Amino acid sequence: MIIAVINNKGGVGKTTTTVHVAYALAQQGKRVLCVDMDGQANFLLHVFPPNLVYELRERQNGKPLPIMSHENGVDVLPLSYLQASQNQYAKIIRDAAKGYDITLIDCPPSLEVRTLASLDAAQGVLIPTEPENLSYKGLVTLLRLCDERSLAVIGILVTRFDKKKTAHNIYLREIATSYAPYFIDSIVPSSAIFSSASAMYQTGYEWNGKKANPALDAYTKVANYITNYLERNTQILQG
Repeated sequence: MIIAVINNKGGVGKTTTTVHVAYALAQQGKRVLCVDMDGQANFLLHVFPPNLVYELRERQNGKPLPIMSHENGVDVLPLSYLQASQNQYAKIIRDAAKGYDITLIDCPPSLEVRTLASLDAAQGVLIPTEPENLSYKGLVTLLRLCDERSLAVIGILVTRFDKKKTAHNIYLREIATSYAPYFIDSIVPSSAIFSSASAMYQTGYEWNGKKANPALDAYTKVANYITNYLERNTQILQG
């Protein structure tokens, strides 16, 4: 299945979610492909050293770069530096996804051609969102877009949650109530582990080792949620 990780607001944890859900799914034995569709190459920069990412940019010659295998068990399709049409992007993603159980697309933080192409290629969406006013209000537009395209909403995931912030507690309840059919009851708390891990070009799981961490536990539960969702909705896999 191809899942677009989408939110037209920046800073809500799309890349962090893609990186960690992909790793957790790979640990389940799934064949996982991640597609970096953001022109800023945030996914690539999270898991690969900058010199390698810049080399990829220099090698980009108008054709898709090859799929890259990462030592953490996840394959990566770098499309950040490719300039193509909406239809071309979508076809490249669909063709690449054929060899995998699950493909996650890290989308740009706006409804630009790359994002629309990702939605064209996808069968479902995962929506990370902060529990704040603008993020909450933007969910209406995203869900309407999914409905217009007959995309399955895998779930809405609250990220970067800080229980000490009154607004976060208020909007967490609002999201859980207003979007109950899509709400994933696995809240990802704000954690310094993600910035520390990305500085070492690792996932938080690799950086943290076997120590307990609530944010990583949350992403493990999200991966389990996705697996269970797909098992309950097998027709989506055939779409």
